[in-house]
Amino acid sequence: MKKLLMAAIGLMMAVGANAQYLNDSGKVFEQDKWYVGASLSGLDLSWHESTDWSLGVQAKAGYLFIDDWMITGVLGYENATNASSSVKLGAGLRYYFENCGIYLGASGNYYHFVGYDDFRPEVNVGYAYFLTGKLTIEPELYYEHSTKCNDYSGFGLRLGLGLYF
Repeated sequence: MKKLLMAAIGLMMAVGANAQYLNDSGKVFEQDKWYVGASLSGLDLSWHESTDWSLGVQAKAGYLFIDDWMITGVLGYENATNASSSVKLGAGLRYYFENCGIYLGASGNYYHFVGYDDFRPEVNVGYAYFLTGKLTIEPELYYEHSTKCNDYSGFGLRLGLGLYF
């Protein structure tokens, strides 16, 4: 199942590399655009030493303060086996490669679990595939590092939808 999903994402990226919706200035990710999005993570598509299965839901918002550079904020909830559920609050930065829709990101995330808190820096790479002029589907690979315990560090895949306006 994982191989099939990864193959589908790879095919979507290859076919849609030139399918970005340009505006009058020729830029897709131009200054002063806003972004809102939602994503799912886990679903047996992530790995942490401490858990067997998890499901995460996130809401994101962002602002392109310079062409191709976005500041982001995230609010999320995660439920996992072998661990208590958590609430996530974070802020980050994205850089878009204008000609293909691939982006690189980094963020700092604060997790609140029952009984303890954790700070987890994260790096990610994703792809903003435009379904319409404003709506995107965004597969994203990520790695987060726990500052409390290496067992809570991990990597995974997020699938999301985004709206640029």
